[in-house]
Amino acid sequence: MKRLILFLAACGGSGAKPTVDAAIDAVSTDFATCTGACTTTAVTVNISAQRTLDVAYYGVNQDGSLHLEAYAGAAAGCPTMTSPTPDYALILGAVPVPHDTTASTSSANLLDYKGDLLGGPLGKAATTVALMPTSFAAATHLALDLDLSFNPGTASGHLFATHCASLDN
Repeated sequence: MKRLILFLAACGGSGAKPTVDAAIDAVSTDFATCTGACTTTAVTVNISAQRTLDVAYYGVNQDGSLHLEAYAGAAAGCPTMTSPTPDYALILGAVPVPHDTTASTSSANLLDYKGDLLGGPLGKAATTVALMPTSFAAATHLALDLDLSFNPGTASGHLFATHCASLDN
Protein backbone atom coordinates (compact mmCIF):
# COMPACT_ATOMS: atom_id res chain seq x y z
CA MET A 1 0.00 0.00 0.00
CA LYS A 2 2.91 2.36 0.70
CA ARG A 3 3.98 2.09 -2.96
CA LEU A 4 0.48 3.01 -4.13
CA ILE A 5 0.33 6.00 -1.80
CA LEU A 6 3.76 7.18 -2.98
CA PHE A 7 2.69 6.74 -6.62
CA LEU A 8 -0.54 8.65 -6.04
CA ALA A 9 1.28 11.39 -4.13
CA ALA A 10 3.80 11.76 -6.96
CA CYS A 11 0.96 12.18 -9.46
CA GLY A 12 -0.96 14.72 -7.37
CA GLY A 13 -2.02 18.10 -8.63
CA SER A 14 -2.59 21.42 -6.98
CA GLY A 15 -5.41 20.05 -4.88
CA ALA A 16 -8.14 21.89 -6.82
CA LYS A 17 -10.63 19.42 -8.23
CA PRO A 18 -12.56 20.23 -11.40
CA THR A 19 -16.18 19.29 -11.58
CA VAL A 20 -16.93 16.63 -14.14
CA ASP A 21 -19.65 18.79 -15.64
CA ALA A 22 -17.27 21.69 -16.22
CA ALA A 23 -14.42 19.57 -17.53
CA ILE A 24 -16.13 17.21 -19.96
CA ASP A 25 -19.71 18.37 -20.43
CA ALA A 26 -18.61 21.67 -21.99
CA VAL A 27 -18.59 19.91 -25.36
CA SER A 28 -20.97 17.35 -26.77
CA THR A 29 -19.28 14.07 -25.87
CA ASP A 30 -21.99 11.41 -25.64
CA PHE A 31 -21.93 8.78 -28.40
CA ALA A 32 -22.99 5.21 -28.92
CA THR A 33 -24.77 3.02 -26.45
CA CYS A 34 -22.81 0.38 -24.59
CA THR A 35 -24.55 -2.90 -23.77
CA GLY A 36 -23.60 -6.56 -23.44
CA ALA A 37 -19.89 -7.28 -24.01
CA CYS A 38 -19.20 -3.55 -24.28
CA THR A 39 -19.82 -3.24 -20.51
CA THR A 40 -17.02 -5.63 -19.52
CA THR A 41 -13.31 -5.14 -18.95
CA ALA A 42 -10.93 -7.81 -20.22
CA VAL A 43 -7.42 -6.51 -20.90
CA THR A 44 -4.85 -9.29 -21.34
CA VAL A 45 -1.30 -8.42 -20.33
CA ASN A 46 1.56 -10.65 -21.58
CA ILE A 47 5.02 -9.85 -20.24
CA SER A 48 6.75 -12.35 -17.91
CA ALA A 49 3.35 -13.97 -17.29
CA GLN A 50 -0.17 -13.52 -18.61
CA ARG A 51 -2.76 -11.72 -16.49
CA THR A 52 -6.17 -10.21 -17.21
CA LEU A 53 -7.26 -6.83 -15.87
CA ASP A 54 -10.98 -7.00 -15.14
CA VAL A 55 -12.19 -3.68 -13.72
CA ALA A 56 -11.59 -0.04 -14.69
CA TYR A 57 -12.41 3.47 -13.51
CA TYR A 58 -11.75 6.98 -14.79
CA GLY A 59 -11.46 10.50 -13.46
CA VAL A 60 -11.08 13.91 -15.03
CA ASN A 61 -7.71 15.70 -15.08
CA GLN A 62 -7.44 19.46 -14.59
CA ASP A 63 -6.65 19.87 -18.30
CA GLY A 64 -9.92 18.12 -19.23
CA SER A 65 -8.31 14.85 -20.33
CA LEU A 66 -9.24 11.59 -18.61
CA HIS A 67 -7.20 9.60 -16.09
CA LEU A 68 -7.96 5.89 -16.54
CA GLU A 69 -7.00 3.00 -14.24
CA ALA A 70 -7.60 -0.72 -14.86
CA TYR A 71 -6.95 -3.40 -12.24
CA ALA A 72 -6.76 -7.07 -11.43
CA GLY A 73 -7.10 -8.17 -7.81
CA ALA A 74 -8.64 -4.88 -6.68
CA ALA A 75 -11.20 -4.22 -3.99
CA ALA A 76 -14.73 -3.48 -5.21
CA GLY A 77 -15.70 0.12 -5.80
CA CYS A 78 -13.91 3.34 -6.60
CA PRO A 79 -10.28 3.45 -5.46
CA THR A 80 -9.37 5.66 -2.50
CA MET A 81 -6.18 6.39 -0.58
CA THR A 82 -7.23 3.72 1.94
CA SER A 83 -8.14 1.02 -0.61
CA PRO A 84 -6.09 -2.17 -0.47
CA THR A 85 -3.35 -2.31 -3.10
CA PRO A 86 -4.47 -4.25 -6.20
CA ASP A 87 -2.36 -7.05 -7.64
CA TYR A 88 -1.84 -5.15 -10.93
CA ALA A 89 -2.74 -1.69 -12.21
CA LEU A 90 -2.62 -0.11 -15.66
CA ILE A 91 -2.58 3.69 -15.54
CA LEU A 92 -3.44 5.77 -18.60
CA GLY A 93 -2.65 9.30 -17.50
CA ALA A 94 -3.95 11.59 -20.25
CA VAL A 95 -6.68 10.05 -22.41
CA PRO A 96 -8.30 12.65 -24.66
CA VAL A 97 -12.05 13.02 -24.12
CA PRO A 98 -13.51 11.04 -27.01
CA HIS A 99 -16.02 12.81 -29.24
CA ASP A 100 -16.39 9.84 -31.61
CA THR A 101 -14.53 6.63 -32.46
CA THR A 102 -11.36 8.42 -33.59
CA ALA A 103 -8.20 6.67 -32.35
CA SER A 104 -6.03 8.38 -29.75
CA THR A 105 -3.08 7.70 -27.47
CA SER A 106 -1.93 8.42 -23.90
CA SER A 107 0.95 7.81 -21.56
CA ALA A 108 0.61 4.39 -19.92
CA ASN A 109 2.30 2.59 -17.03
CA LEU A 110 1.78 -0.91 -15.73
CA LEU A 111 2.33 -1.57 -12.01
CA ASP A 112 2.99 -5.10 -10.70
CA TYR A 113 2.36 -5.09 -6.94
CA LYS A 114 2.26 -8.88 -6.77
CA GLY A 115 5.71 -9.16 -8.35
CA ASP A 116 5.11 -11.91 -10.90
CA LEU A 117 4.00 -10.09 -14.07
CA LEU A 118 6.92 -7.82 -14.93
CA GLY A 119 9.71 -10.15 -13.90
CA GLY A 120 11.17 -7.90 -11.23
CA PRO A 121 10.46 -4.17 -11.42
CA LEU A 122 7.38 -2.54 -9.83
CA GLY A 123 6.50 -0.57 -12.96
CA LYS A 124 6.95 -0.47 -16.69
CA ALA A 125 6.05 2.29 -19.18
CA ALA A 126 4.37 1.40 -22.46
CA THR A 127 6.38 2.15 -25.60
CA THR A 128 3.27 2.52 -27.79
CA VAL A 129 -0.37 3.06 -26.90
CA ALA A 130 -3.32 2.84 -29.32
CA LEU A 131 -6.80 3.61 -27.98
CA MET A 132 -10.04 3.19 -29.94
CA PRO A 133 -13.10 4.58 -28.12
CA THR A 134 -16.32 2.63 -28.60
CA SER A 135 -18.65 4.52 -26.25
CA PHE A 136 -18.54 7.51 -23.94
CA ALA A 137 -21.32 9.05 -21.88
CA ALA A 138 -20.12 12.11 -20.01
CA ALA A 139 -19.84 11.53 -16.26
CA THR A 140 -20.89 7.87 -16.38
CA HIS A 141 -18.74 5.57 -18.55
CA LEU A 142 -15.98 5.20 -21.11
CA ALA A 143 -15.54 2.08 -23.25
CA LEU A 144 -12.55 1.54 -25.49
CA ASP A 145 -10.37 -1.05 -27.15
CA LEU A 146 -6.67 -0.76 -26.47
CA ASP A 147 -3.40 -2.12 -27.78
CA LEU A 148 -0.20 -1.38 -25.86
CA SER A 149 3.39 -2.46 -26.42
CA PHE A 150 6.01 -2.78 -23.72
CA ASN A 151 9.68 -3.63 -24.08
CA PRO A 152 9.07 -6.58 -23.99
CA GLY A 153 5.39 -7.48 -23.86
CA THR A 154 1.88 -6.41 -24.78
CA ALA A 155 -1.49 -5.51 -23.30
CA SER A 156 -4.66 -5.57 -25.35
CA GLY A 157 -8.40 -5.95 -25.04
CA HIS A 158 -11.55 -4.05 -24.15
CA LEU A 159 -12.02 -1.74 -21.23
CA PHE A 160 -15.24 -0.42 -19.69
CA ALA A 161 -14.60 2.26 -17.07
CA THR A 162 -17.06 4.01 -14.81
CA HIS A 163 -16.46 7.49 -13.43
CA CYS A 164 -14.99 7.81 -9.93
CA ALA A 165 -14.75 11.25 -8.36
CA SER A 166 -11.81 9.91 -6.31
CA LEU A 167 -9.75 9.86 -9.55
CA ASP A 168 -10.57 13.46 -10.50
CA ASN A 169 -7.64 15.84 -10.08
